[in-house]
Amino acid sequence: MRDTVKLGLILMLICAVSAGSLSYVYGVTSKIIDERKALEVARALAVVLPSAQDFEKLTEEELADVKADARFSGIEEAYRGSADGEVRGVVAKVLTSGYGGKIALLVGVSSDLSVEGLEVLSHSETPGLGGEITKSAFRSQFAGKGSSGPLAVNKDGGEIVAISSATISSRAVVAGVNTVRDLTAALGVAGGAGR
Repeated sequence: MRDTVKLGLILMLICAVSAGSLSYVYGVTSKIIDERKALEVARALAVVLPSAQDFEKLTEEELADVKADARFSGIEEAYRGSADGEVRGVVAKVLTSGYGGKIALLVGVSSDLSVEGLEVLSHSETPGLGGEITKSAFRSQFAGKGSSGPLAVNKDGGEIVAISSATISSRAVVAGVNTVRDLTAALGVAGGAGR
């Protein structure tokens, strides 16, 4: 009986020291991890909206106002980009439905509603077909387009060349980009204005 109590106390002491050590390490590393995540987000924002230097995340209240419109239900988060005190555009993470499931995009749209940048964050499209949406050859088609109106794939009379045998995936990306264009206009950023 005495050995059981002794072993139990030793085990409890070992667990307490281990828990304390883990807690300390987490406290030290969580700050570093958060800083690196913030830096990674800032770099990604700068890639898709290079005309902006500063990015302000839209509050939940601002997003709730626009998300009341069903067109913006796929918007996960959005940032207002500015440089020299002037709003340059909007960057948004948007989810759109492709052939194989959800496609997560990071899209930068300037105040003239043209696309500055596009990154595919995640997808479950068919490799070799819809998976080609991640290729630069497809994504680069969007740069500078959209100021005259919504984008469309060539099969729908637009100027974005759809990926062969992956029209659904191509249309999904175009739909996501158009959602961010519409969000930019809805936020009052179009024309250089901003809240």
